[in-house]
Amino acid sequence: MSEDNRQEPRPEASESREATAGESSSQPRTGFRQALRKFKKNVTKKVSKHSNRFRHQIPAVQNEDALLNQNIEHAPRLHPSDSNKPATSENLTGCGNQAASGEPASKVLDAPPGVEEIPDPQSVDAELQGAREATEGMTLLGGRVTSVVSKVKDGPKDLAAADDIPTTYLQQLKIFDTVIENLTNVHPYAKMVLGILSAASKIILAQTERDKSVQSLLEKLEQVYRFMSQEDTLSQISSKRSIAGRIAQQTLECACFIRDYSEKKSFWKRLEKNVMSETDDLISRYNKALEEFMQQFRDQALRDIADLVRCTSDELGDKLDLSGMPYAAGAGLNTTKLCLPETRTHILSRITEWINDSGDTAQQVLWLSGPAGTGKSAIAHTIANWFNDLGELGSCFCFDRNQTDKRHEKVFSTIARDLADRDPEMRRTLANAVEHANSLKNTTDIVQQWRKLLIEPLKKSSGSSVWPVLIVIEALDESGEIETRRDLLRILAGALEGEGLPQITELPSNFRILVTSRALPDIISEFQDAPHIQRLSMDDISKKDSKRDIRRFVSHELKKVSGLGDKQFAVLANKADGLFEWARLACKYIKLPPPGKSTVDCFNAVTSHDHGKQKNLLYGIYSFILGENMGKDRYTDTDDYQQALAKFHSVMSQILGSAEPLPLDALNAMRCRFPDQSEHYKVEDVVAHMGSLLSGITSSSSPIRPIHASFREFLTDKSSSGDFFVEISNAQRDLAFASLRVMEHDLRFNMCELKSSYLPNSMDTGLPDRVVTRIPSHLSYSCRFWATHVRATDFDAEIAKEIGSFFDSERLLFWIEALGLLNGLGSAVAVLPLIAQWLKGQSGHASVLSAATDVQRFVQVFGGMILHSTPHLYVSGLPFCPNKSTIARKFTGKFPNTLRLMQGRLVNWTAIQTVIRGHTSQVLSVSFSPDGTRIVSGSWDSTVRLWDAATGLPLGEPFRGHTQSVLSVSFSPDGTRIVSGSSDSTVRLWDAATGLPLGEPFRGHTQSVWSVSFSPDGTRIVSGSWDSTVRLWDAATGLPLGEPFRGHTQSVESVSFSPDGTRIVSGSSDSTVRLWDAATGLPLGEPFRGHTQSVWSVSFSPDGTRIVSGSRDSTVRLWDAATGLPLGEPFRGHTQSVESVSFSPDGTRIVSGSSDSTVRLWDAATGLPLGEPFRGHTQLVWSVSFSPDGTRIVSGSSDSTVRLWDAATGLPLGEPFRGHTQSVESVSFSPDGTRIVSGSRDSTVRLWNAATEQQFQEHTEIHSATSPLDRRPTICFASSLEHALQNPAELLEGTSHLDSNPIMPKDGWMKGTHGRLLFWIPPASREQPFYTPRTVFVMSGGLEIDLSRMAHGADWSNCRDGATCS
Repeated sequence: MSEDNRQEPRPEASESREATAGESSSQPRTGFRQALRKFKKNVTKKVSKHSNRFRHQIPAVQNEDALLNQNIEHAPRLHPSDSNKPATSENLTGCGNQAASGEPASKVLDAPPGVEEIPDPQSVDAELQGAREATEGMTLLGGRVTSVVSKVKDGPKDLAAADDIPTTYLQQLKIFDTVIENLTNVHPYAKMVLGILSAASKIILAQTERDKSVQSLLEKLEQVYRFMSQEDTLSQISSKRSIAGRIAQQTLECACFIRDYSEKKSFWKRLEKNVMSETDDLISRYNKALEEFMQQFRDQALRDIADLVRCTSDELGDKLDLSGMPYAAGAGLNTTKLCLPETRTHILSRITEWINDSGDTAQQVLWLSGPAGTGKSAIAHTIANWFNDLGELGSCFCFDRNQTDKRHEKVFSTIARDLADRDPEMRRTLANAVEHANSLKNTTDIVQQWRKLLIEPLKKSSGSSVWPVLIVIEALDESGEIETRRDLLRILAGALEGEGLPQITELPSNFRILVTSRALPDIISEFQDAPHIQRLSMDDISKKDSKRDIRRFVSHELKKVSGLGDKQFAVLANKADGLFEWARLACKYIKLPPPGKSTVDCFNAVTSHDHGKQKNLLYGIYSFILGENMGKDRYTDTDDYQQALAKFHSVMSQILGSAEPLPLDALNAMRCRFPDQSEHYKVEDVVAHMGSLLSGITSSSSPIRPIHASFREFLTDKSSSGDFFVEISNAQRDLAFASLRVMEHDLRFNMCELKSSYLPNSMDTGLPDRVVTRIPSHLSYSCRFWATHVRATDFDAEIAKEIGSFFDSERLLFWIEALGLLNGLGSAVAVLPLIAQWLKGQSGHASVLSAATDVQRFVQVFGGMILHSTPHLYVSGLPFCPNKSTIARKFTGKFPNTLRLMQGRLVNWTAIQTVIRGHTSQVLSVSFSPDGTRIVSGSWDSTVRLWDAATGLPLGEPFRGHTQSVLSVSFSPDGTRIVSGSSDSTVRLWDAATGLPLGEPFRGHTQSVWSVSFSPDGTRIVSGSWDSTVRLWDAATGLPLGEPFRGHTQSVESVSFSPDGTRIVSGSSDSTVRLWDAATGLPLGEPFRGHTQSVWSVSFSPDGTRIVSGSRDSTVRLWDAATGLPLGEPFRGHTQSVESVSFSPDGTRIVSGSSDSTVRLWDAATGLPLGEPFRGHTQLVWSVSFSPDGTRIVSGSSDSTVRLWDAATGLPLGEPFRGHTQSVESVSFSPDGTRIVSGSRDSTVRLWNAATEQQFQEHTEIHSATSPLDRRPTICFASSLEHALQNPAELLEGTSHLDSNPIMPKDGWMKGTHGRLLFWIPPASREQPFYTPRTVFVMSGGLEIDLSRMAHGADWSNCRDGATCS
């Protein structure tokens, strides 16, 4: 690129950024402290309004802390939508009115949906410190407390009575709920603690009969609530769980004591005890415990936590012994199985919310299911431990297949005893139940246990708990055989049969039962239709969250292992694929290496594809489970065993051989189309017993897949799996047949009942739902992957016959229609060449090969239109299809009621394929992805955009982040990332799938970044800048690798890695080429001197031994990459600046493009020109490139054209590719050499066919016509009104006439009013003039369109003639 055309960074953009940064840096961070203080000020204002009422109670305020003691009964409860309103008397009035009308002033608003989603746990404390102001983002920490407190006798409606007590110690309790209500995004454990404290405060405030004897306890509680309201305390709850839980427990105990004080006084009197003495003693112990708990919380180093003080029946002399009842020792809570802190927070929060939900529709049982090893046990024990800390764990009962103590016979006796230990009244009623019934006390009948030891005692107790009681039943699937757990399942499912047998719904409403298990068939069968059971699956945890949590786990487990760091931890987390058990076993193996191996050796073995001994970590589990389900010892007849194995092999090869996981219904629908009818059995015959190994079998619509990649490896490794070995390739032929036959039977015209051809798909109401129901998953799968399965089989004459039938029938168009609705047209372009390859060399299939190529071109040209409005596949695509195309010849006659091109119809496909619009300024750089399916572009408009190479449609939104022009873009070798360099002095890395930036910008350059490139292995990025430096970056972290490469004295214009990634070459405006060591950043030798002006372009030869450079001095030079010496004389021939140079793929030739408007080809060995200059461009040539096979050269020029050249002869291949309206800055071949992409200053990206015939057009005689004088609303694009559109009223609704001078729209869409779509004109036809009724003369070749028979709008489907269709 010449210096005169270089576009420098815009200084105003830099100044704007600096100003913005300066402004933002001066703004204080909005933290929890500021939010709390502002809230206190609002409270102060409101309290002042009512100060006359409480003036005798409120002391003078000396500081902010004192403000917390003021009455806030009428404190503001602003709705989030009022967040911008000041806390004036006007918008505070509503709260006061609410209290006056009988509603409690402390009633909390329902939280907005989703507002309580738990963030990354590491940010919890930061979120607390950054909580919004009190009037913003209100969420409910005590969100479940409203319904809980409603059960407390006397209720919040009596809160006003508390104002009559001549003390101030209740004020802090009143402010507490309001303070915590304005906190967002807190840890689920902190949510539970604060909720309990909130419930306790309401119990105290609701108690109208307070005795002066408890005043000292109320004063202490006021101190507790003041302490728990402080921002420092709130931010530490989740990190000091044990002590925070004790504070909450003790506070709730004190609240219940105050609530029941009258009854306790009467009880003490009956026992002839001194009421005053008993009260003082108990309150003294309460106060001492509360003070000690607060002090321990303040201490950074936790001491032994003091015991809770309780007023229990034992203390009242009611001694009861239940030790004779059977109890499952060792079946309880195991704190060694907890989740690592700050992991699994989202699912823990969901379970916590379910437990706290005490609404009328709350489900009492939650079933957490998931495959073995995914972490169900850790979640169950974590929840149990949290509730145990809070004193609300009823029981935790864990089954274990390795135990032989018949735990299933003790399940409810154990749970009943646990409940009795926490509730004195339950203890008393249970003791009474078994006092004279030894047979009941020792029964192994769990139905009897359920009825007599649990339900009946609970019904007799008063249910004094004001907080949920949790029972955890962990690993239900390990409770024994199916018959062993049958009764337990029926109890939990509420399906007990028999007169008088209590159902689970008869449990007290505050009871919650959490059940975990694998998704075994008998459990699924009992639980699936139970309305009181909420189902939660480990499959619901996102892969991103699982990977993050496992990485934390691995980091924690291996933090002391030398030789391993973050990079290795990330590798293990990826390898674990969401399976915590795999990660645990892998970490154990690494930490305890066998003799003769180091920890690094073990790490390499665990993470390598060629597994070593670590296969036993999970393979033993797989063998055991499969053997238990269908091992040889399960069958008495060998033939039965072999038949079962055959079914297993067939089903598993179908599951593993599918291109994507399919649900049960789809697998069955595919299987019934297999060619061998003996295989038409149900998939569930096999997978129903594999819930521990396959996910998704609990639902007919959930995809079924192995729980872990190692299970697939196990099944496909004969040496490991033995009889269970699965040969995946055996399924490919069946899947190919099934896919073709599914399409044969299920595809049809307008299958989703598209409403109108006027509408884009996005405006067709209900279309997404119709697509799901009308194109079920098995049909969707078949449409997208049939060719993939065909390609995976050896040539088969029967399959070839099926394919021939497919391409010869209308199903071909219906297939394109379905793909358009599924947004899958890009895959069609990618797979059709596979069919051509599969048929290559086979005789008798020429028509199929021709059709496959033709369909590919059709989709490339019309794909974007079909995706935008699928009816136009028929309405616009067929009529504009070239006359000689296979699609036009086969199908045009079957769709007679479409528009007809009377003149100007193409005979053959043309070069122009797609015009890609979206950028708002010049496109400076374009590139194909390595697989050729996507195109990336960088523009002067500061954005990077990604496009579908098949349809030209944008893939997502623009990649925004740069603040100035994007000068260079490039894909990573694996196609997953994109790097960009910009005039804003930064390099950015993007996720090619999401368009999101990967980390922060790479900062270090001080001026424009002209050139960026990935290393061959994708781990590093090199950049060259106007600041005269080359920089190397770590592609994973974005951090610079070492210091800048210094040596150039002017702008670095071009950089490139050597093929082996060890060296970097750079070309500069200082007239030199430099070679750098990619590892050290040091220059390798002296600068390559020889050019006399700026070096615009440099490149390594394919073997890395030579470097070519092009310069403004009009020469091309070749250098020895080892010595830096020039290889021969300069290549002379150009008369102006050489803008672009490139080696041929075999390294024998060099192509160059110049400002002298020519392209030249050179012999890389001699430096002599190969033939004459390639002449044809009329202005400078910016970009040149070889095709992947080296036979063609493409060039882009300032004359707005792209040209294709024969690399052997130098002759142009066809006419210039015309369409751009300004300079073409960048050109590139697709990896397969069939397409060319170009980027231009006209703001467009264009896609061209690189192997096209000369464009011909069908001409008719010259037409002339006189314009009609009437102004009727007529739509006509022909010389006669006989060819006008019939029934245009709906299209023109809202206007009386057409524009008298219609113009060809840039996007090709001819539209009526309100954007109604009439038809679409492909790019190759847009350059032609076209008729209107007012056209006087049109040159031969113009478009003349007959619309007289065109079906359009709501009648568009009438375009098809059903009588002539197959």
